Amino acid sequence: MTIHDRIYGEFEISSPLIRDLVASRPFQRLKRINQYGGVDLVFPGRYQVSRYEHSLGVWKVLATLRASSEVQVAGLLHDLGHTAFSHMVDMALASAGEDYHEEKVALIEGMDEIGRILKEHGITMGDPDEYPEIKRSLPDVGADRIDYGVRDFVGATNTRPELGRRVLGAIAWEGREIVFTDPAVARDYALTGLEAMWLCIYEPSVACVYQALTEIIRAGVKEKWLSDRDLFTDDATVFKIIAAHRDRLPATHFQLFTTPFTVKEVPEGQHHFNHIKLKVRYFDPRVRIGGETKPLSSVDREFREKLEPMKRQFEERKKGKFFQVVFKR
Repeated sequence: MTIHDRIYGEFEISSPLIRDLVASRPFQRLKRINQYGGVDLVFPGRYQVSRYEHSLGVWKVLATLRASSEVQVAGLLHDLGHTAFSHMVDMALASAGEDYHEEKVALIEGMDEIGRILKEHGITMGDPDEYPEIKRSLPDVGADRIDYGVRDFVGATNTRPELGRRVLGAIAWEGREIVFTDPAVARDYALTGLEAMWLCIYEPSVACVYQALTEIIRAGVKEKWLSDRDLFTDDATVFKIIAAHRDRLPATHFQLFTTPFTVKEVPEGQHHFNHIKLKVRYFDPRVRIGGETKPLSSVDREFREKLEPMKRQFEERKKGKFFQVVFKR
């Protein structure tokens, strides 16, 4: 099986186990789940990254580092349970840890295929979130954050795809933790990741789309024209249901998806949207220097000076920002 990846280039999947999982219906469904949650519908030339692409990327990181088969499988499947529009459903249903999708994963059509494949290959897998090789607490990085730190920037800007291959060549294991062996690549990766988080989560026009879709989904579930089973289909299916109920929504919310607009920050009371982001994401990877591993911010002043104000911005968004939308005629 040959994969043509936008940041790692062309690579082969030779493992029958991984090939079988990739070919399964639940994994193929991830092609129809966008990484960012509806923003791709508003900016069709950007943000075109699927959960399928990201999941393969996480596997590629782990395979490059020769992680065990169990860890590679867990990395490949770590996003399998995402709903349509990714974390927007978690936010709509007030899941602060953004894990509603993990609680209802059995609703995905064909999930029995995954269990059968794992049994046939003799693999027992735990919760992907419990593998430190894949996910680590902020600001450390596992394979998940390694991949989306680069991929989200490339998806948002359509630039610098070569950084992915540079990163693969500059990481290694320190126990079960991923560390960088080249501080210059670590800095490039971390600064790029910080910019990606701004572009993909906190940038005002993107934030308004997220908030609109969150409120739309919340209304649909409350009014029962969106079911749990609907949410575990795919983006296009759910958006079709939303469009059919557009007359029940605030005009501004659906209009974001049909009309060009600009956004400005305003005082409370003048706003259309209050964007709140409870789960913060940023990067401070560990680097190996002289036989020791240290956080990049402790050895790179330039990075530290850029990290601290970004961290403050990200933390402040937990309190919310008020935005007003102006539609272009």
